[in-house]
Amino acid sequence: MNLDGSIFVLTGAGISAESGVPVFQGTNWRGRSHYDLANIETWERDPALVWEYYSHRRSSARNARPNAAHIALAEWERSFSRERFFLCTQNVDGLHEAAGSQQVAHIHGKLFESRCSGDCGLKPFPDQNVYDPASLPHCNCGSLIRPNVCWFGEQPFGLNSIYRALDECSIFLAVGTSGSVQPVASFVAMLRQRPHPARTIYLGLEEPANAHHFDEVHLGAASQLVPEAISRLMARTAG
Repeated sequence: MNLDGSIFVLTGAGISAESGVPVFQGTNWRGRSHYDLANIETWERDPALVWEYYSHRRSSARNARPNAAHIALAEWERSFSRERFFLCTQNVDGLHEAAGSQQVAHIHGKLFESRCSGDCGLKPFPDQNVYDPASLPHCNCGSLIRPNVCWFGEQPFGLNSIYRALDECSIFLAVGTSGSVQPVASFVAMLRQRPHPARTIYLGLEEPANAHHFDEVHLGAASQLVPEAISRLMARTAG
């Protein structure tokens, strides 16, 4: 295996579940679908409900700590120049940064940031507050403040840099992602269509929906599999 090229790491809910962060897949919130609540149409119809939901998510994730998988990826990143290692996460929890990762592309945004829902140009800002549905936060321009996350019906963040990194990678490592949410689910299939192939590896508790596109699928806890996979990759390079 050749690590002369660059590494693309994609992480999903499975890597943070071991840190106590609740997952979307197969669950709901107070009888409501996560997919309905994390939706631009729901925000436009009922922003109080959406803020109640995201306030609960902030409360649930606030005390989470990175696990061995997050830490191993942060340590691995330090072995490469910034041009050769790209970490893209579907998670909004910030655990990669807490583990020491320096460059993280948050394709779905950040739970502990907020931004203006209008067009005043206010940049996203750190925000750990939880909000009373009866007293929602407003920007100085008068528009509602919203969580800085990408909802269903919106354009994911940072796609240009993400697709550029995908095109350049020689190793694609996916951890704990369902393989069912677009556009992320199509990443591994895109790599198979390239004229210059990349090695594709999946790690997680269950097979993803797009498992057939991967060269390797290893099932188990991310906290165990990620350090092991990194050790194998580094050993093959040294050999």
